[in-house]
Amino acid sequence: MTDPLLLPLPGLEAQSLPERFPSPWHGAPVPVALAAREALESCGAFADQTGRRGLLLVQDRSGALSAFCSSEPFHEPEHPEGSALPAADAIAGVTPDEIFERTAAQIPLTAVSGETMTLLDFARLERAKRPAKIARGGGAGLNLTLAHWNRALLGALSTPLVANLLALARARAAGQALTPVASLEWWHGAMPSYDVKFDGMVLSPRTTTKPLVEWLLSGTPFLSDPRADDPVTKALRPEILMERPDFLAVMKPSGLLSVPGTGGLPDAMTLAAEMTGTALTAVHRLDMDTSGILLYAKTPLGLSELMAAFREKRVSKRYRAILEGTVAGDSGRIEFPITTHPLDRLRQIAALGGRDSVTLWRKVAGKNGCTLVDFLPQTGRTHQLRLHAAHPLGLGAPITGDPYYSRAGLLADTPATPLALHAAELVFPDPATGAEIRLEAPEPFAL
Repeated sequence: MTDPLLLPLPGLEAQSLPERFPSPWHGAPVPVALAAREALESCGAFADQTGRRGLLLVQDRSGALSAFCSSEPFHEPEHPEGSALPAADAIAGVTPDEIFERTAAQIPLTAVSGETMTLLDFARLERAKRPAKIARGGGAGLNLTLAHWNRALLGALSTPLVANLLALARARAAGQALTPVASLEWWHGAMPSYDVKFDGMVLSPRTTTKPLVEWLLSGTPFLSDPRADDPVTKALRPEILMERPDFLAVMKPSGLLSVPGTGGLPDAMTLAAEMTGTALTAVHRLDMDTSGILLYAKTPLGLSELMAAFREKRVSKRYRAILEGTVAGDSGRIEFPITTHPLDRLRQIAALGGRDSVTLWRKVAGKNGCTLVDFLPQTGRTHQLRLHAAHPLGLGAPITGDPYYSRAGLLADTPATPLALHAAELVFPDPATGAEIRLEAPEPFAL
């Protein structure tokens, strides 16, 4: 990777700039950053290589805007002979401690605030917060160690946002009065074999860069997650579908967590407990972006019986989704191994060493270049339906509004464009009697 360029953006209006630096990981990018991307790409600011591109929008004392821009070339990992996919551990790579310490001790870091330390000093501070094994999901992801984290931290220096922030820190140290106001990353070129990245798709930076980015931006007012303060998100409430002595069934809207999490985001379980005056325990979960039917246990019997029913596959689920694109055929089966991206915990990938995942699907309707489908998951992996829809080994047609796997990417991460994936039907045994209960909730979207 070459050093980031600082390019002026004459004529770009500094309008609607946020008061705090927008989160690079959550929320659609600000319009001025998208306008900067268009200007930089039109003037040939980036080498024509497959990989990530990124810009860091900065403002000088006069209010004029310019941008640091950099690229991170992508190299497809080696595939075992005869396989369409690489092994998950080949994507991560390792750097033994002794090699990392010699290398990192020679790499100086300067934050935007002017604070300095070596990469080794930073790593030691971060390592104190981490266990010897760093869980990252199923299959090969469970085996990530500090040797993988060493490699990821070295690799973080080449990612667009980190490289641009380091370049900004050097410019400020040289006397340039520049303030960071926004950032943007996107994919350019062909899709990796194992991940879903469309040409032009807006991406969040890899999660392995997050601690370093936050340190580099120390002293800069930073918006960690805009969804926590969004009035649309704050107004969301689950709908009670059925209440029995042992369980509660609700319809969760897109935008609510299933259970309490971090960042101050609202969750359906806490809200449902307040609505019913009952202590609840989650039996299963839906992604924050996914709407649909959720079960919570009210008693120990409800919890044990319902969890046993899920574990023993005595529960059936049907999801409905709108896909971007026309799907060939009327029905089928999708099957390939899934694991968490070892360098990016927000994403799931198709890779050898992952856990088996199986989905049955059937077409419901097609209109205006989109397809309405039903998904019948036979396994329950994280983001399974989203990845099965979007990946070429699946349907090759992402779910509309998906900020991780659709063509728009992070541009779709707004309350106005919710994920068009809905848990529409759930069939399960009553924990008290064993009788079959069938719940249905119509999808909140139409083709």
